[in-house]
Amino acid sequence: MSKLLQSDALLFSALFNERGVLASLVVTQVIAVVLAFAPNTQGDIWLRLGVISLFLHLTVLSSTSALYLFKRFLQKRTDVFQLTLFFTSFLLFTCIYSVLFSHFAFDINKADTLIYFVLRNCLTVFLLAALFVQFLFIYTEKEQQTKALSRAELDALQARIRPHFLYNSLNTAAELTHHDADAAEQAILALAALSQAAMRSGKSVLLNDEITLSKQYVALETWRFGERLKVDWQIPNELPILHIPCLTLQPLIENAVCHGVETSESGAIINVELHITTGYITMIVTNPITITNNQTRPNNGMALDNIRQRLNIYYKNKAQLVITNKNDVFRVKVVIPKHNTESSL
Repeated sequence: MSKLLQSDALLFSALFNERGVLASLVVTQVIAVVLAFAPNTQGDIWLRLGVISLFLHLTVLSSTSALYLFKRFLQKRTDVFQLTLFFTSFLLFTCIYSVLFSHFAFDINKADTLIYFVLRNCLTVFLLAALFVQFLFIYTEKEQQTKALSRAELDALQARIRPHFLYNSLNTAAELTHHDADAAEQAILALAALSQAAMRSGKSVLLNDEITLSKQYVALETWRFGERLKVDWQIPNELPILHIPCLTLQPLIENAVCHGVETSESGAIINVELHITTGYITMIVTNPITITNNQTRPNNGMALDNIRQRLNIYYKNKAQLVITNKNDVFRVKVVIPKHNTESSL
């Protein structure tokens, strides 16, 4: 058996999700078929298959249900303790169902025959459970490696955000020091908040905090663009307590500022909409498109492909980023599932 994994979570937590339950049922049925059609078996094969299938499914589902009920207790225990209780649960229910099936399905009345029947079933289930634990560890190790790779990719994508903050904000703060010391102080404080958010790679924040951060960014850019930058916030007055990935809305607004305001001599109005439905959070940012050859910075703003990749990593391809360009209006729509608790990769 592979070495125990160091984790603060339940070792066999994969059993309790949808894919885990389905995999358990499928594997259990495959084992039942193998045992029923084994050579040198006597009696009706299909009746034998039905009895074995019922026995194994009851054992697996009862054991898994018992472990699920005690999962909070097990999470605080050592790996060895978790595995001991795992095998104990399977062997206990194997003994219980073996005794029941011996009377109702196999008509076993002799004590020695019953003991042999129970021990044989326990040995079979123990070996199958040990094999299952081995594959479970392999799956968990692979999942941790996948998360590590995703985390590294997310860190690389997140790192691209910081130069934009530093480049824009430091120039603004430097200019304000010559004209308005108080405004320069506020700009530096806003820059500090944005830089701190940029370092929270892969972390989640409250939806309200992300909106506050976005408004700080707009205030910072307003000192740079003046009346050229206007933002129409269409956000509910009261926001529920929800968590989203840090820097989800702000990069969309930055992209709109860089490509809708900076390239326009007269400025533009950026529309920011937030809609919350039963299962999703929808963010819509629109800005007018200005066709000009006076591009001050190449590749300015946050690349939307970068944002899409970050959301796909965080939400495992369940988020959507839709771009439309119609009637000289650029529109970015992001739809993400609700997260009611803080999480990270």
